Amino acid sequence: MRAAPQEEYDDQPRGFWTRLKDKFTWGEYEDEEELVDEPGSPKKPSVLRVQQARMHYVSVWRTLLSLDNAQQAADGLKEGHQQIVNLEKASPELRDRIKDFLNGVTYALDGYVEKVGESVYLYTPRNYCIEVENEETGRRVQSPFNEN
Repeated sequence: MRAAPQEEYDDQPRGFWTRLKDKFTWGEYEDEEELVDEPGSPKKPSVLRVQQARMHYVSVWRTLLSLDNAQQAADGLKEGHQQIVNLEKASPELRDRIKDFLNGVTYALDGYVEKVGESVYLYTPRNYCIEVENEETGRRVQSPFNEN
């Protein structure tokens, strides 16, 4: 049985900064082993992940006059973008068809719909939070974290 090796100590006094540095760092190790790749082992590619701020889009449709425009708004919802739709200039029949279509798409995506004005609607996908303040009901929040 062999005794454990004793650590080497410096006989010189250490200064304040040296002691502080030693306390908050791991120090230097001379016994570190070098990792050597074996020729037969497959190398894993190193992956560099750059995290960027995610951009959120809001599409504002000033006038929605056809079902083609409604389909474009639905495609935007499917891509995760909020849609603000103005149906004031659409005929009453077309207004109802567009509302039904976008409400169905929003329902299928577990999204939310909020009427923000006369014939103006906000459609959002599931990952958005809608906070509405109303004189009658007070503040109401629709979000994936608060099931109403």
